[in-house]
Amino acid sequence: MHTLSLLLILHLLKPGVYESCSLVVSPAGLVVKYGAPASANCTSDTVTSMGWEPSLGESPLFGTEVKELTWRVDSLTDWNIKPQCFEISEVGGQCARVLKVTVYKLPDRVSIRYVNHSGPVVEGHQYSLHCFVQNTAPIEHLRVTFFKVSTNGERTVLYTQPLNNDIHQLNNDMRQPVNESYSLQFSPTSVDDGAQWFCSAMLDLGPEGPRPPAVMESDRLNTTVHFAPEFSCSAKLEVRAGEGLTCDVRGNPLPSVTWLRDGQILTPPTHLSREDAGNYTLMALNRIGRANHTVEVEVLHGRVARGASCQAAGSATVAVLLHQLIHWLY
Repeated sequence: MHTLSLLLILHLLKPGVYESCSLVVSPAGLVVKYGAPASANCTSDTVTSMGWEPSLGESPLFGTEVKELTWRVDSLTDWNIKPQCFEISEVGGQCARVLKVTVYKLPDRVSIRYVNHSGPVVEGHQYSLHCFVQNTAPIEHLRVTFFKVSTNGERTVLYTQPLNNDIHQLNNDMRQPVNESYSLQFSPTSVDDGAQWFCSAMLDLGPEGPRPPAVMESDRLNTTVHFAPEFSCSAKLEVRAGEGLTCDVRGNPLPSVTWLRDGQILTPPTHLSREDAGNYTLMALNRIGRANHTVEVEVLHGRVARGASCQAAGSATVAVLLHQLIHWLY
């Protein structure tokens, strides 16, 4: 077949499957890393004339009186490639099957940072975290997840960006690598002090893609939360005589704590006696806020010494034996 005639056929050929088409493309779809080799077979039930039209700018592949024809590329660098296997038959006419090819590229870098903020965050204020994914494709298959790692190492998923978001549904032909940013709005609490944030980017390319899906994580962003004082002691304390009086308070920055009794500032006693029982008020203050806490203190007596207890038990036994002896004599 002359080259001009072949080009004319390729120009008139449209993707699709006609009624008498027996072509089978295997695999039905390819997911290929950018720059990697790729191949697919096209087979027919009968000996026929078939060919591959890889894409614009590439030479077509054609064979006569064949039942199988293989398309192969050593390094796939065409983001929009749509290989098409076609058959030309005097009886059945023309038919074609398109091989769906997804070319992907892992991100060059994934990073996380605050937007328009640096340094410690303040409890109750709202902040925006951005996850930047650089130079990856196809973007519509990218799933971004935000994580928090607590001070004890527990990992929590905060938010996962769904696939096929509205931004990229407007342009389904966006196949080449792009940079993208994803955001998370959050309001920190005191339990977030010392925690870490990070984000991950996963290319979820379906069952034909890498398993497990390729994932790249950002560095971890350390978080310092400034928060008002918090008391962790109960409203009533039972303390043994001779012990000290303490009440745990936390805050960031470290708060100053003042003890009051009957409106008078005092230093908390380190060796309590019965006279120290009563109500105490604690005032904690830092630059974020202040907190008050009232606690009722009960001073307990120490246990009776073991020697005295034994002596009391012995005296009771002697008294019982003496009573029985007097009763026997009379």
